[in-house]
Amino acid sequence: MDLLFDLGNTRMKIACRDATGVRALDALAWDAPDFLAQWHALELATPERIAIANVTRSHRLDALHALLGVRFPTVPIRIAQTEAQCGRLHIAYAQPEKLGVDRFLALLAASQSTQLQLLVGVGTAMTIDALAADGQHLGGSIVPGLRLMREAMTRAAPNVDWHAGAYCTDFASDTASALESGIWCALAGSVERSVLRLAMRAESAPLIILHGGDAPMLAAQLGTPARRDALLVMRGLAAYLDAGMAQSRASSD
Repeated sequence: MDLLFDLGNTRMKIACRDATGVRALDALAWDAPDFLAQWHALELATPERIAIANVTRSHRLDALHALLGVRFPTVPIRIAQTEAQCGRLHIAYAQPEKLGVDRFLALLAASQSTQLQLLVGVGTAMTIDALAADGQHLGGSIVPGLRLMREAMTRAAPNVDWHAGAYCTDFASDTASALESGIWCALAGSVERSVLRLAMRAESAPLIILHGGDAPMLAAQLGTPARRDALLVMRGLAAYLDAGMAQSRASSD
């Protein structure tokens, strides 16, 4: 069994990969006052390997290392890093290390399929990546996410009021809901434009895959069918572990 950690800006997500595949175990909010109590309450079997993807502050990775060192002192840990090529996947960036590891792992998981795809990660930022059927990454874009847009708008325009309970609709009748609706319109519009551009370039319609915490809401706003995959990054982590093991075996032969 492999233990998988995805360290985001808001939460630490935990999954495992065993004979049945990859499955989610839990998610702990970094700012929860009982974070350590929740960690110690987790029922985690001793894994064979541990893999970590980190897109948040380095001290959180250091803290997890310390916790794992106490709990699983002999289990090898691999920290995922973006690579120019891994399996079928070839990254478009001239400097691959500049591509966020969460985007890399999502692409790595998706590259197991021989299909034109558009991957959309919806979290603190919304990332959009195009992936050709042969595993070639075609590039992508980054859009401020829901909360970043809210904060930017309310900070720059104090008279624009947002409050919990604001809802998304085609034509809102109050300012808070108008802001909420406009943000989702911008996010959905970015995805739909990317779909059109990719379809024109490839002369075929891509499969749209959504992942991340706000994926369900985005799916409801899109005017085109999309598949949700909450475990896309985790499946990429599992594939990254496998690729590392295959590389180690090839080096030792």
